Amino acid sequence: MVDHPLGFPSPLPRKRPDPVDTYWTKASWVYQSRRRRWRMFAVAAVSVVLVAAGLTAYVVGHARADYLAGKRALQAGNYDLAIRRLAAADVVGRPYADARKLLAQAMALANGRSHYLNSLHAPLPATDASLTLRRAAALFQSGDYAQAERSVAGTPVRLPPAVAARLASADNAAVASLLLLAGAQRALAAGDTTVARRDAAAVLVRYPSCAPAAAVGAEAARRERAAPLFRKAAAEAAARHWSFARTNVRAALRIDPAYPGAAALLTHINAAIAQRNKAAKAAAAAAAAAAAAAQSTTTVNPTPVSPVAPQPPPP
Repeated sequence: MVDHPLGFPSPLPRKRPDPVDTYWTKASWVYQSRRRRWRMFAVAAVSVVLVAAGLTAYVVGHARADYLAGKRALQAGNYDLAIRRLAAADVVGRPYADARKLLAQAMALANGRSHYLNSLHAPLPATDASLTLRRAAALFQSGDYAQAERSVAGTPVRLPPAVAARLASADNAAVASLLLLAGAQRALAAGDTTVARRDAAAVLVRYPSCAPAAAVGAEAARRERAAPLFRKAAAEAAARHWSFARTNVRAALRIDPAYPGAAALLTHINAAIAQRNKAAKAAAAAAAAAAAAAQSTTTVNPTPVSPVAPQPPPP
């Protein structure tokens, strides 16, 4: 039945609404408002942290890219590019890794290169050293590499690779190659195989038939291949793993029979192995003697049997 079909008041009493508790309504509104504010604060804080992390990652990544590019340019001898990239490799005013050290090295090499190039283009004074160098360069240019090498045996000068590359097409290319060869031999004697191989290769680019440069480059390459095996053999010998050490040092000697210190290390390893084998044999002999002595003492002697007296016959 429809209530109030004709608009007359209903005879039934109306249900009154529940009373509203204003205290709890206000408290709930305050709680919701505080919750919204804290939520907005948390979202803003997370956004700030993410933006800061992104900026930091960008700055660090950019500084690392400049650092790696500057380091490669320094190794390639492009000192101007190395100075620019290493100077830009900083994070909020602080240099990235050892960028400051590499920057100082690049600046020193750039200054030294400029000074050396200026001194090469300047006319040499007529001194005994300059005349000796020019005569040796003439011998080197004519193909008498051994005699030219002996002529400058006491010259304490070694050109950087960048200088040698710039002087490859100049008039004093023979002087540069001769000094590079002398420097390569000194670097090989000092154990710097990377510099020796690089300088020898720079000489061979200009003079492919230079036998001393080819010999230095080949020896440096052999030492570089044998170096890991020798270091591993030395580490194994220090740990008293003699068999592995002997295997590695023999492999190093097969690659480079003249590797410094390899023959002496092999002699030391062989002596240690011989001493170990001798001690093992002595210990085995002592153990065998002790076992034989123990066996002889534990052997039981047979007990003598007394003869049985004859019994008289029964009656």
